[in-house]
Formats: sequence, structure tokens, C-alpha cells
Amino acid sequence: MKLDLDNVIKHYRIDRKFLKLKNNPSLFFEDLYKKKLNMISNIKLISGTGKNEEKSVNCALQRVASSREGTIFFERLKKICSEFKIDYMQGAALDQWMYGIHIEKKDLSFFLKILHEWLNSDDIYIKVKNENYTVDQFLNIRTNDLRAFDILVKEIDGNKVKYCSYIHVMLWQKLDNYSIEKIYTILEDNKYVHRLREGKFKDLMTNKSRLNDQSNASDVKFPIDIVYTWVDGDDLEWKKQKNKYQGKTDELRENIAGRANSDERFRNRDELLYSLRSVELFAPFVRNIYIVTAGQKPDWINLSNPKIKIVDHKEIYRDKDCLPTFNSSGIETQLHHIEGLAEHFLYLNDDFMFADFCTPEDFFYTNGKIKFFPSEARAYEDDIDETREEYLIADGNVISLMMKEHGINSRFIMKHAPYPCKKSYLYELEERYQAEFNACASNRFRAATDIRPIAFMQFNFGFIEGQAIPSDISNRYLALYKPNIKAQFNGVVKTRKYKTICINDVGLDTRNLQAVNELTTNFLESYYFVKSKFEK
Repeated sequence: MKLDLDNVIKHYRIDRKFLKLKNNPSLFFEDLYKKKLNMISNIKLISGTGKNEEKSVNCALQRVASSREGTIFFERLKKICSEFKIDYMQGAALDQWMYGIHIEKKDLSFFLKILHEWLNSDDIYIKVKNENYTVDQFLNIRTNDLRAFDILVKEIDGNKVKYCSYIHVMLWQKLDNYSIEKIYTILEDNKYVHRLREGKFKDLMTNKSRLNDQSNASDVKFPIDIVYTWVDGDDLEWKKQKNKYQGKTDELRENIAGRANSDERFRNRDELLYSLRSVELFAPFVRNIYIVTAGQKPDWINLSNPKIKIVDHKEIYRDKDCLPTFNSSGIETQLHHIEGLAEHFLYLNDDFMFADFCTPEDFFYTNGKIKFFPSEARAYEDDIDETREEYLIADGNVISLMMKEHGINSRFIMKHAPYPCKKSYLYELEERYQAEFNACASNRFRAATDIRPIAFMQFNFGFIEGQAIPSDISNRYLALYKPNIKAQFNGVVKTRKYKTICINDVGLDTRNLQAVNELTTNFLESYYFVKSKFEK
């Protein structure tokens, strides 16, 4: 179908060159093709590394899922390529939250010139191997060894950061002397396609076809939910209950190692609000969000959003006599009981946040196995006794169970990052160790008989039993007690290189509380300034 130039000019603000194209197309194309050969020579090559000598992009660029601006730009790009006789295929990008377009390497110079002359703006950038360029800058880098690159389209503008959707441009080349048949190959690794015979390649390119990327086992297809545990530690009624049960359970003080039940574990700086903003920005794959509470709910939460589900402890605890509870380990023993919860879910404390774009494959293998993210720490059972911190005592209990069942152990302690979970495996562990699950659930506060079913048990048992596989994810643990916490906050904002962060105030001196609270709020508001649909 012929391009409707009036519509393009009206809706996409095409410049005066397209007015010339509309009014006198013969003259335009005659002039254009006279200059086409010169276009290639106008792309300057830089010797050495090929890095740009001009000033770099002066703001941070972070990826978000394709949205309105990216969709409009992609449609413009396809129409202009068609008008200028550049054949292309669509789809088969790195993931489903970016657009993909495939062109022949021989058309690259012309493609870049079109991009520069007719689609360039202050809101468009090019990314190659983690380096960001303006379109002008990109024309001055070497393209001989280029295999693919990304076009970044601004979706949201902020203070020193632009959130951009991605269009992944993949290059193809004809193979010489490969076989009797003429073969074309994609120049970067691609999980959907590698080589095509010339007839099929030309057919797909001529028809601007979409490559089949909808039914491939290399993609996670199953739904993924998020589960938060949350408490409003400033709620007076909740405080009264906590103080009441602490007063009745003096004997538990002998079973804990100091800070497990202190107020720092229950402080509320609206971390959940910012964590939910991070989900909307950087984790578009999430289906439902379950917020597990002690009959509370944030006053800012938008309950009309169909993704948000508030879950009371009473709905998941099988033994209601265990309630109320103030023990996060005990709550872990019950989370897989949430009605309607997906088989695969992420468990987050409210101080866990996504800090850069994530996909399901960051947390799960496509065959359903769960990933886990060990820190450098280990739970060494021979150095765990009643004087150690409560979480180590709980992990020591799990190690004893492993040794009893398998004769070997696994000691991984996780990063403070989202915990991938498999509901059926948690049910299996509960069935095998019902007594231990029950004992932990019955402890209103952390105690010597605790276990950590999600944060430790499922990963270390799962590693031994082939259910969980060690992996890694970029993570920054921000401990608020540290004197250099301001510099750490600034580092996160400047580099934006971590996919996940955790803001933890364990050990914070209360004399510094007001100053640290202000510093933390300023950081959160600057990094997650975009209000989410999960807020009123």
C-alpha cells in the first residue's frame, strides 16, 4: 500500500524535505539518488577504537518497555524505509518489550543517513555496546564491525535522566563461499534465527515480514507474580499489639541475638511506594502484585488497579492461633498459600527495588527452574550457636535438615535482591518438613527454632535437588548506618548500573535517624520520580 504522505506530515511532523517529496516526488528522488553515493562518504570513520571524540550524551538514559513514543517512532521508521526502498524484517528482538528491525549490512549507511536526515531529534539516541550517542555522534563512529545497535526513543523526561524504549536494529550479510546454496546470516547471536537461504530471506525482506518469535522455548511464557510483605510500623494499634505480645513472651528473648525484634525492622519510609514505582518502570512482565499485611494497607495504594491484591495474614495462615505475628521468617512459611498465586513468583521485602530494566529471564530459566543470587557470605554451621544473629541460627537449622536427608549441605546466603520462587516446590518442602514449618510459623517473634523457607531453604535444598541454579544479578546493598551512605546513593544515581537495590536500616543509630530519613527520601524521590498506576 502506498504511503499516505499527507497523514505522515500531519501526525508525525515530518520536515520540509518531505514537503518537497510530496509536492514534486520525481525531482526529489532524482536529487536524492544523485546524492546517495555521497552519503556513504559523509559518514566519517575514526581510527583506533572508534570512540566518539565529541562530547558524550549529557544525561542518563535508562530503558523502559516500549510505549507510545517508541511505537510512533517505529511506525515512522518502517514507513520511511519502505518509501526509500530499504527492505527489512520485523521481530526477533532480544525480548518482547522492544521492537526489532532487520536490514542488510549493505544498506546500513543509507539507513543511518535517513535516520539522521528525517528522523533525528533531541529525543533519539543510538546505543552500541553500552555506549550512548546522539545520532550526529553516531555518524562519526566506525561501522565496519557493527553487528547490531539500538535506537533509543525517549518516553519519559526527568531530571538528568531520560527513560527510553528500544528498537533493536539487526544486520544481515550474505555469506560468500559457504555452500552451493546462497545463504544469508544475522551478524549477532539471536535466539530465534541464525541463517536463511536466499529465497526465504529475500521473500521475508521484500514483504516486510515478522519473523516467528511467538512460540519459542527460549522465552519465559509462564506468568510471574510479585509478593511483598509489608507492615506500617507507625500504626499505633499495631504497636500496641507488638508491645503486648513482647511483654508476654519474655522467654523468647533468650532465643534471639539482639536486633531481630527492634523497631528498625518495622520502620516505614514509604519504601513500598517507591518499590512499586520500580516495578512499573523496570519489571513490565509482572502479572499480579500481592501485598501481605497484618490487616493494614497503605493509605496511598490504588486498590482499583487490578494488579494489586491486599492479603491479610489471616488468609494464608493455616493455624490462626499463630496470629498476630511479627516474625518475617514465620510469614515466609505461609506465603505460598496465597490464593491465586502464580506457580512462579518473586518475593520482595518492601526495601527491595528494581533499579534498571529486568526481564523474566533475569530470575527464571525458560524451562521453569529458579535462579538464585548468592552473596559472598556463607552460613558455616560449625560457627553458629545461640549467640549468633537470628537469621544464621535459622539457616543452621536448615543445614541440619540437609545433612540429615542428603548427607551434604549447601551454605549460600543470598544477596538482598528479589527471591525467585516456585510455589509447588515450597509446598513440597512444607510437606516434607511440616513440623519445622509449623514451629517457625508459631513463633510470633524470631526464635531459635526458625527456618527461612524462601530466603535460604528453597535455594540451598533446591541446589542439591536440582530445582534451583546459582546465577547472578547486579545488586547494590545500601546500608543506612554507613557514614558514606550519601556517596553510595550518589553512585547509584550516577551509574544506574544495578538491576536491583536494597535500602536497609539495620544497625542505624537513632541519633542519625532524621538526617538519614531525609537523605533516603530525597534519593528515592529523585530515582523513582514517576508516579505509578498503583498509587491513588
